Amino acid sequence: MKRTLFIIGGVSIICILVGVWAYFLFFGTPNPDGGVFANFNLGNTDDPSVVIPVEPEPTEPLVDVTSPERLRQLTTQPVAGFAEVQLTPSSTPQARYIEAGTGHIYSIDLETGVETRISATSIPLTNAGVMTPNGRYALMQSGSGLGSEHVIGIISTTSDELRNFAIPGTVTSFAATTENTFVYTIPVGNELVAQSYDPSTNATTELFRIPFRDATIAWGNTESGPHYVYPHTTSRLEGYVYSYTDGVATREPASGYGLSVVGSSAGYIYSEVQDGEYNTYATNRGASNPAPLTIIPEKCVFAQSDASMAICGIALTEFPYLMPDLWYKGEVQMNDSLWEYSVENESTSLLVSPENATGRQLDIVQPQFGINDANLYFQNKVDQTLWIYEYSPINN
Repeated sequence: MKRTLFIIGGVSIICILVGVWAYFLFFGTPNPDGGVFANFNLGNTDDPSVVIPVEPEPTEPLVDVTSPERLRQLTTQPVAGFAEVQLTPSSTPQARYIEAGTGHIYSIDLETGVETRISATSIPLTNAGVMTPNGRYALMQSGSGLGSEHVIGIISTTSDELRNFAIPGTVTSFAATTENTFVYTIPVGNELVAQSYDPSTNATTELFRIPFRDATIAWGNTESGPHYVYPHTTSRLEGYVYSYTDGVATREPASGYGLSVVGSSAGYIYSEVQDGEYNTYATNRGASNPAPLTIIPEKCVFAQSDASMAICGIALTEFPYLMPDLWYKGEVQMNDSLWEYSVENESTSLLVSPENATGRQLDIVQPQFGINDANLYFQNKVDQTLWIYEYSPINN
């Protein structure tokens, strides 16, 4: 009996030694600095029936900021907000972005490609943000829904610390203006109150009131507007449009299911669902006409130097039924090109196809012009990375 137990015990020891040898052979020794063992990629589950496949290591595209190409990728990590800033009237503009998740702020020298972290203060769960054109202030959203918090940060010129404070109340929409102020809405009763905040003077001013709370706002470049307001977009409900200029509301002659709008002082672009088809129209001082291409307005931005000219990400494809809901949900991905669209001339002109220029398909969102409209910035909806296109309308 003792001999049998001895044999069984010896076999067990050999099995253990073989297992240890196999571990070190395939996974290596633990890291002596951090004491971290190999990751077996088992996932975060205790269900033995779950089989989690081992995914290949992701490959990140090369970011070459100083490339001579007019269309370039600026980041490989997701960004929560961005802006082109000019610290002094004589300084060279630089690109800045807010890192998603951390709220850290980075600056990119567009001439040398050097990237510098200018704020290391963490704002956990940062998922949206804007910055003033003078590069001194940022407004960031932390979290989402009723639990979200909106923080205004003062960017230091002597350290990487961000002095910040939270905006009281629930902010539902916000933007930065060319006047280096912030505009935002907060719910009060059954209304939304639009306010401006000047971080240099700590002054808050009421701009206008929206008679409903379920609103989307396409903010203008300045506090005075025009700002275009419409109910949240869905193909199942009919929407309508108000414009607010200098605090005065105007009901615009645009309505329809799945409605969304983007505009300027010269006119606006809107899309809607009619008889199961998603169609786009442009309004130039009151006259609405069908657009030559189908556009999701959220993919457009109007130039400051020419209020009748918009740059849009447009996919030359048939839009499925129930648009744009499917795109909002991420069930439909666009292969966009950048187009110029004139609401005055009702004409379009192709600028660049990212797929042809870079070999990558981009779903363009959050388009935004830089100083003097020289550069156009946008994000790829798929991975939230930041891109730049040298628009330079003077040279076109």
